[in-house]
Amino acid sequence: MNGFLLIDKPSGISSRGCLDLVKKILNEKKVGHCGTLDPLATGILPISIGEATKFSHYVSSQPKTYNVKILFGLETDTGDITGMEIYKADVKFSKKELAKTLKSFIGKQDQIPPMYSALKRDGKPLYYWARKGVSLKREPRHIEVQDLNLKPVTKMKEIEIEISCTKGTYIRALVQSIGKSLNSAATVLELRRTHIGSFNEDNLVKIDNSDKDLFLKSIIGSSEALKDFPKIVLNKEETKKIINGLQVDYNARQEKEGIVRLYEEEGSFIGIGSVDSSMKVSPKRLINTQKYSASPSKI
Repeated sequence: MNGFLLIDKPSGISSRGCLDLVKKILNEKKVGHCGTLDPLATGILPISIGEATKFSHYVSSQPKTYNVKILFGLETDTGDITGMEIYKADVKFSKKELAKTLKSFIGKQDQIPPMYSALKRDGKPLYYWARKGVSLKREPRHIEVQDLNLKPVTKMKEIEIEISCTKGTYIRALVQSIGKSLNSAATVLELRRTHIGSFNEDNLVKIDNSDKDLFLKSIIGSSEALKDFPKIVLNKEETKKIINGLQVDYNARQEKEGIVRLYEEEGSFIGIGSVDSSMKVSPKRLINTQKYSASPSKI
């Protein structure tokens, strides 16, 4: 059993909770999730199964899109409506000021991760320390908001936006920053992830559906899950070198450096590699080499 299952995560359950339910339904131990969603959040949560767990990082590192409902005038300790109120403020800005402020958040920037996050410190997630009343120093991270669109506004206190951003962007922290930039306060009311890489909401599986056959039919192969990365086809000699951990020359067949999908000439997906500036291909993560040549397309 190998591949990715796209779960439609409901609100009120952790990403780990979804993972445990999938484990139970599929009776599979080797599973992982790609990109943590807060308990409040809903939407796409890719679950990797079997050999596909080797590629979780490459799925979770792809750009993501969220629909976010924001409540202005309130700030909470968690950054969303489930937290405790810590600050109230007036909502006096105009729609023009709102639009200008939102536009200013598009681009590359540094962001300090919130204390209520799954980021580890001393082996514990930051939210563990936050719940004990401990605030730790966090180093800023480089993120990029690639697009930010304001949806039709009916009242200034509650708005909805769509955000496209890079891995590691904390939407709750971004919303709090938007509130402060408007001389107000802000918290997340609702949050839904609608895209992660090439995944969208088309083929999501409800976690409350315990139909194992439906889950099995819904598994997407690693090759399909990673289709945003360029594809390289290796001949038999090159394939043998790659699975033995060696580099191979690629004769400039790949125009850009970076991560690529690797296939043997018979068509089977064998894993992920990287192309360097000298046009050499190196293996990064490969499927079980004992069965790579006979592996089905869903590996």
